[in-house]
Amino acid sequence: MDIYGTAVTVITQVYQVTVFIQGVISDIKSFDEDRAEIRLKLQLQLSTLYFFRESFFNPEQGLMLPGKLPTWVANTVTGLLEQMRAVLADYERVGTKYGLVDSEVKMDDYKPDQVENTKRSLLERAKNKAQSLKLKGIDWSLFDKKKLNKILESYTEWTKSLQNLMQHMSQESLAHFIRDSAGAKSSGLEPVWKRQTLVDAKAPDDFHSLEGKIVEDKGTSGDFRLGQWSHKDTTMQVVVEYHGYDSMLLRDDLDPEEIEEYKAPLRNLAWLLQNSTFSDTEASTEETLSQPKIYALECLGFIDQPENERSVLLYKLPSVHKGGEVDSKLVSLHDFINAVDPKTKRPLKPSLNDRFNIAHCLALTVLNVHGSRWVHKNIWSKGVLLFNNADSVTASDVEHATDRDYSQKARRRMLAYLGDWGFARSLQQGTDMRSDFEIEPNLYRHPERQGRPTRQFARIHDIYALGVVLLEIGSWMTISKLMAGTIRDSEKSGRLPKAKRVREQFVSWATHQISKEIGESYAKAVVACLEGSFRNGSDMELSLDFSEKVVNVLARGVNI
Repeated sequence: MDIYGTAVTVITQVYQVTVFIQGVISDIKSFDEDRAEIRLKLQLQLSTLYFFRESFFNPEQGLMLPGKLPTWVANTVTGLLEQMRAVLADYERVGTKYGLVDSEVKMDDYKPDQVENTKRSLLERAKNKAQSLKLKGIDWSLFDKKKLNKILESYTEWTKSLQNLMQHMSQESLAHFIRDSAGAKSSGLEPVWKRQTLVDAKAPDDFHSLEGKIVEDKGTSGDFRLGQWSHKDTTMQVVVEYHGYDSMLLRDDLDPEEIEEYKAPLRNLAWLLQNSTFSDTEASTEETLSQPKIYALECLGFIDQPENERSVLLYKLPSVHKGGEVDSKLVSLHDFINAVDPKTKRPLKPSLNDRFNIAHCLALTVLNVHGSRWVHKNIWSKGVLLFNNADSVTASDVEHATDRDYSQKARRRMLAYLGDWGFARSLQQGTDMRSDFEIEPNLYRHPERQGRPTRQFARIHDIYALGVVLLEIGSWMTISKLMAGTIRDSEKSGRLPKAKRVREQFVSWATHQISKEIGESYAKAVVACLEGSFRNGSDMELSLDFSEKVVNVLARGVNI
C-alpha cells in the first residue's frame, strides 16, 4: 500500500477505536466519577485527529497525497500514526472481534457531513456490546480504570506530537483550515495561526508607551530585573527588561520622524509580544488541547524613557510561580552556571534530568517559535531566565544554597524561559545587516552572522545559537569562561576570533568532553545544532529534522 493509503487506513482505525472506547465506558458504573474527564480526553484526541485528517488528507488539498511531500516526511507522519495505533492495539483487536473496528473502512466513508452520524452509530453499537464484553474477562480487563488511564496518558503524548508536527507541515493549509474548521480551537493550533498572521504586522498608531511608575526591587541587577509597576490604583510585581537606545537615536540632529523610525522596532516588538499568546501550562479551558509550548514571558507592554536613553519592556511573572512574590533578583542561566557553593566553592551543578529539562525547554521553544514563522535572533544564556515549576529560582537560592539545600529545591523541575528577543521577527522580512563587533555576543552567533553578517537571518542561525547554549549546559561552563583566553586575545587585537575556528572548537568540546559529562546522545544533539546537519530542503523539513535530532533526544533525557 502506498504511503497515502497506509496513513488513511491508520488514522481511520485509530478514529474507530477511540469512538469504541468512548461507547463502552458510557455505562460502566466504576467510571461514574471519571467518565466525563475520560470522555473529554478522548474527545480532544478525536478533534485533533479529525482536524489533522481534514487539513492534510483532503483529496484536493491534502499534503499526504503522493508527490506532495518528501518521502521521509510522509514516513514520519505515518510512523507517528502507527505509534498512536500501537498504543490502542489491544482495543483495536477487541473492537475488530466484536465488529466495531473495520480495517476495510476507507476514508471516503467518513465524509465531513457524515461524521456525527457515523460516530453516533459506532457509540450505540459499542454500548450494546458492553454486556458481551463483561462476559469475557480478558477483553473486559482492558477497561480497568487504572489501565485505561495509563493508556490515555501515552495516547495523549502521541497526540501532542501529532499537534507539534501539524504546525510545521503547512502554514498555508493551517491558516485555511483554522479559518474554516470548527475543530480548530480544540486542536490547540489557533494561537499558532494567530502568531503567524501577526508576524509581519506593525504596531497600530494607538499603541503607546505604558503609563505609571516602575520601582526596582532592592538589590536587583543585570539585564532582567524585578520591579513594582504602579498604575492608577494597582501595583503588581513585574519582570523588567531594559533596552538602551540604538546609537543612531543618540545623535542630536534627528527630526521627529527619524526618532520615531528608530524607536519603531522595539515598539513593534512590544506590540507583537503583547498580542501573542504563549503558554507554558495545560489548556486554558476544558474544551481545548493545550497549544504547543513556548516558554516565554507574557509581555505587558513597553515604557519609553528618553531621559535615561532607553526603553523598558514589562513582563508578567510566569504562571509556574504560584503564590507569593519573588523576594530577590531574577537568575539567568548564565548566572546560575557561574554560581558556586559558598562552603565548598564548587559549582552548583543541578541533576542530569534538570539539565536535560532546561535544554529541552529551550529547544522546544525554538521549535515552536519557528512553527509560528518567527525567528528569535538573540539566543544566549544571559537571555534565559530560570524558574522552578512551583517557585522561581532566586539569586538568594543560588548565592546561599549548599549542595544539599539545592538538591532538595531541585526536586521541583527547573524550567527555562527564553527572553531578550531580537528585533527581527518574520522569516520573510529582511533583517538588519549592520555590523556588530562586541566579542562575547558574537560567540553565540552563527559564522554567517558574526561581525559583518553575510546572510539574512534564518532559522538555522537560531539553531546554531541554541547549540552554543546547549554546550554551556552540557559542560556547565559559560562561554565567557570556556573562551576566556580567546576573548582576552580579541580584546587586545581589536578583532573578532575567526568564526570557523570557534565553531570547530565548540564541536570538538561537544564531541569529546560533553559526551563524557552528560552522554553521547546529548553531545550529538549539540553537534547537530552547531554543524547545521539537518535536511534543509524547506523550513518544514528543517523543523521536523530538528525535532527528531534535538528536541526528541533531549525529551528522552528529562526522565533519566
